[in-house]
Amino acid sequence: MGKKIRREVSNRLNQIVHSIKDTDVTIESKNKIQYSLDLRKVYAGYGKTTVLHDVTLQVEKGSIIAVIGNSGAGKTTGIRCMTAQIKAQKGSCVTAGYDVNKVPEEVQLRIGYVPQLEYLSLYYDFSALDNALFFGRNFGTPDKIIKKRCIEVMKTLGLTKKEFWTKPVKKLSGGEKKRVSIMIGLINNPEILFLDEPTTGLDPHLRIEVLNFLARINHKFKTTMVIVSHDLECVDYCNQVMVFAQGYMVDFGNPRKLTRSLPNSGKAITMRFHNLTPDEEQSIEKIPEVIYKLHVGRNTFKIFYENEASLSIIFSKLQELGLESNHYHSNCVFLDYFRVMSVYNYNKIVGQRKLEATKEEESK
Repeated sequence: MGKKIRREVSNRLNQIVHSIKDTDVTIESKNKIQYSLDLRKVYAGYGKTTVLHDVTLQVEKGSIIAVIGNSGAGKTTGIRCMTAQIKAQKGSCVTAGYDVNKVPEEVQLRIGYVPQLEYLSLYYDFSALDNALFFGRNFGTPDKIIKKRCIEVMKTLGLTKKEFWTKPVKKLSGGEKKRVSIMIGLINNPEILFLDEPTTGLDPHLRIEVLNFLARINHKFKTTMVIVSHDLECVDYCNQVMVFAQGYMVDFGNPRKLTRSLPNSGKAITMRFHNLTPDEEQSIEKIPEVIYKLHVGRNTFKIFYENEASLSIIFSKLQELGLESNHYHSNCVFLDYFRVMSVYNYNKIVGQRKLEATKEEESK
């Protein structure tokens, strides 16, 4: 990698680290008006064990935000803190305008939660309407308002026929059960709806259907949504995405803007080679103008480069190496961005954050 390119990558790392660490924290009086979530230097965990480190972020009302990361990255701990299931060990976590450490009961009255498994939130022998009445009464809501809310949400979720509201949940399909579970999460008209893996276990066409219904709910009711998922497909429906790795939030922002921050504004070239050996693959990586290289299939790679001049040099050097390929230009999606950052940068960001934390601790 050339000096100029290394410098650009280093600058990008610093931008990410400081945009995460130094998010604007000057707005105090507007918290309850502007932000559904407001976390400032939050540490969280269990007992004396800290799992989540130094998280600062603000989520505006009405946003849809994706929370992604590998298993053990800190997603679940972060969500448990935001939903007042555990307290923040340090820092301030304000959800729906209320501090989770000071008034957790107020937080829980103002949020909805949709678990990954429907049987955790539904009584299968009850109808959707009976489930709504059971859970809605826990919030002190009159039956008339519960029924009206239930039917309104069910219609918005595409379950317009009365039979969907009145027959036992156990007789509904998997996709229909998922939508009833979402309705229950919305029965108290929450400020924020948290969804844990809402598309897991669904067929591909049902995953898209559920995500489209969530977008429709967000548009109609202006409900802030926090979607925890391994399925990066959901990011296409989100205004913001937060990425966790090793207990740190390593990225946060609009997914389309993040993708455009890749070299050449997120434009790459996909190359398919014939019978590529490991040595030949390494020789491609060693070309200085190749900034990143991602596997996207057998002997097929997405090559990231700085500009058209760089691409011309790459073609010339491949020709010198005797490597022929079929290729085409492609615009990158967030999955490409996430893979690039996971391979090349997120571990470095975690290392920088740990080093900064150590220096800060030593200076005390």
